[in-house]
Amino acid sequence: MKAGRWGLYLLFFLLVFSLSFLAFFPFGPGAEVAWSRAVRAASEKGFFLDASDVSADGRFLPEAVLLNVRLRSPILSGEAGRVTTAFSPRDAIISLAPAARLRLERVSVNLPVPGERPLFLAAVEARLVFPGDRVEVLELRTSGELDVSGTAVLSSRGGGLEEADLSIGGERASLMELFRSVLPLRQEKPGAWTLKRGGRNVHGGN
Repeated sequence: MKAGRWGLYLLFFLLVFSLSFLAFFPFGPGAEVAWSRAVRAASEKGFFLDASDVSADGRFLPEAVLLNVRLRSPILSGEAGRVTTAFSPRDAIISLAPAARLRLERVSVNLPVPGERPLFLAAVEARLVFPGDRVEVLELRTSGELDVSGTAVLSSRGGGLEEADLSIGGERASLMELFRSVLPLRQEKPGAWTLKRGGRNVHGGN
């Protein structure tokens, strides 16, 4: 595993969750059945997923609600107290591709860096579009020990970062020092970083 991949797992913990179950999440009539399929599909990719409760709220365009979601892989583990996701008709119509809204609350990430304590995020939010073999992350926002905002495009096959336009800050923004040699990171001022790669060519962009 290349060192750059470790940085991607840190910066895109949201994508780890989304690629490990939302990409496999068939928004069908039964949330529990859909979750079981997602867990099975994720396990085929080398991820272990678990949740203490799975339900659906609302009748029109219901949200899937998962409590105490845990994820484990050979290089990453973490948990979220609450995960909500729902189909996004607006983004699906604009992009002509599957799309969803995703929100994670009370997130804890065990960093793949020796000696570093877990990273805590109060919330992670984004709009996700799945056109073909990539995942477009729109209006990404995190709050907590690391504040990240912007857009990104990842390959859904290998998880590689194809495009990015992200601003990074927060009390633990110094973690970016660990990855500046393997990611296109630039320190704008103490505690403020940007990550830019490629040109912005995503659906739903402003």
